[in-house]
Amino acid sequence: MVISQRIFRMQLLLVFLALVMQLPAQENCIPKANGNYLKSYWNAGVYTLTQPARYKTTDWLVSAGFVGSAVLLYNKDQQAFDFFDRQLTESAAKDFSRFSDLGGNGLLTIPVLGAMYWAGTSHSDCRLKEASLAGLQAFVLSAGAAWLVKSLAGRPRPNAGYESDTWYGPFSGHDAFPSGHTTRAFAVATVLAGYYKDKMWVGITAYGLATFTASGRLLSGEHWPSDVLVGMALGYVVGRGVLKFNQKQKEIAQRTASSKSLTFSPLLGPQQVGVMIRF
Repeated sequence: MVISQRIFRMQLLLVFLALVMQLPAQENCIPKANGNYLKSYWNAGVYTLTQPARYKTTDWLVSAGFVGSAVLLYNKDQQAFDFFDRQLTESAAKDFSRFSDLGGNGLLTIPVLGAMYWAGTSHSDCRLKEASLAGLQAFVLSAGAAWLVKSLAGRPRPNAGYESDTWYGPFSGHDAFPSGHTTRAFAVATVLAGYYKDKMWVGITAYGLATFTASGRLLSGEHWPSDVLVGMALGYVVGRGVLKFNQKQKEIAQRTASSKSLTFSPLLGPQQVGVMIRF
């Protein structure tokens, strides 16, 4: 009788230990703020740049539709610019752009992303931390992409008195094409919307603010309409690349962790007590 009670107690203890050992470990956030995150910028940039190699038929059709739309708008740039230029007075347009430009300005975006990371850390919200770090990555990479295209294109800004079809080429000092503010705003919006697909209001808010930024670049006379359209597309492409890259890195990390995990199961019988370990 005493032996049976001891066996029963050991069985209960082993069942408890087995259940505790099989509890899911705390989720490993990818990306996380460490040295590997800084190193990942290069890999994320390469992954984004080589996205066309992984495009499906739908992606190519969307790309073709965008290129066609951009060409059509470019041919009507002067008329479209004149339309937007008439909507506000010069002083009103400047006041509007002071607010709208904040969406693509690092002075606001970076602190907001930092606040998101702090909130994610305070509330142990892995997704919020991941979204903030990926958003910062998208902001930096999209800023670099916009600067590179600007430097190579050399298109003058419309408020400088040039015609819409004027291009001076690489490193001429002209930087209208594409809109950098719009590019950065849409890159960050794409990442945030991608991390919160289950919360539609996040995507609506993020893209709404990005569109607000784009409209300010038009109404202020800083850019031709095609500059803004290409900026929207470039921002989306960079944001999508950063999003896909980090999702892939997390999947790899989860598979690696799963392959190294141990599983403990109680092995119980009338006259035997034990633990089975699977790895």
